[in-house]
Amino acid sequence: MRDKIAAFRGSKHFELNHVTDHVIAAISVPGTGSLGNATIIDLGNITLVVDTFLTLQAASDLKEAATYITGKPVSYVVNTHWHSDHTSGNQVFAPEAHIISTTATREMMDTFSRQRIAQYRENTEQMNQAIHQQEIQMQQETDKKLKREMAWDNASDREFMQMLPDLEHTIPTITFDQQMVIHGSKCTVQLLTFGGGHTHSDAILYIPEEKIVITGDLVLSKHHPVLANANPQEWQRILEQIEQLEVEKIIPGHGEVCSLQELHDVKGYISDMLALVTEAVQNKQPMDDIEVPLKYNGWSFTTYFKSNLSKVHTLITESEK
Repeated sequence: MRDKIAAFRGSKHFELNHVTDHVIAAISVPGTGSLGNATIIDLGNITLVVDTFLTLQAASDLKEAATYITGKPVSYVVNTHWHSDHTSGNQVFAPEAHIISTTATREMMDTFSRQRIAQYRENTEQMNQAIHQQEIQMQQETDKKLKREMAWDNASDREFMQMLPDLEHTIPTITFDQQMVIHGSKCTVQLLTFGGGHTHSDAILYIPEEKIVITGDLVLSKHHPVLANANPQEWQRILEQIEQLEVEKIIPGHGEVCSLQELHDVKGYISDMLALVTEAVQNKQPMDDIEVPLKYNGWSFTTYFKSNLSKVHTLITESEK
């Protein structure tokens, strides 16, 4: 399999990482049409892909890589959650591949996601203007790290808008509510959900023989977790459930292949956000005065820190009413 990975023509959107002889991580290259990570799993007689990137171009490269490396067409695609950087490429794999998610994720994709894409199409000019304004702000930014991240975001947004006219919103055809097992001739994968933390419904894939878990955005490696649609306490509970599994390697939603240490880092981040905001509320301190803690200074997705504070602030103040 390593030889096949080395021989693959490559893609500007991702780098292939040989995790085991059955599992290849497609790690997103920042500033491209992938945005999130994906995974290729060779079950022997079945090829399965986890998540499908932000754009059709990135997804097409992923499909080509999966087919080339495993020698088989992709039979199943799993969406870990509804966010577009994990689902927009679904149409590239359908209808040949069955697309799987939790029931709640499919419902979200069939309602909110569908409506949002329709709004994007109706407001293309305004969205392009917003991207242009982001570019102006990026050029004015003096912090080198933040400026680089803003450039990546801007480039990904532009790729998404270029693709939008060709996008056919493609939702899962198979759903599950607690767990589902796919048995291959050489490997078995368990699809599990413990509820919703990052979104209202998050799925993971667990490969017991390999001691690997593919977490979607429940775990990010050296990236600020995104709390916009989150339930922080439930997120921490779900991470504790994942800890009960026998895990040596994690393929996160963003960042490099990692271990349980990065899962612990995400738990710590959520705890720190809750503590920072709680203290600020008690002291009547404005959210804008809170700086990124030193231990997270090197993490990517820096622009999410302020919106994460705002989200937690809303949750805490609403719970006190």
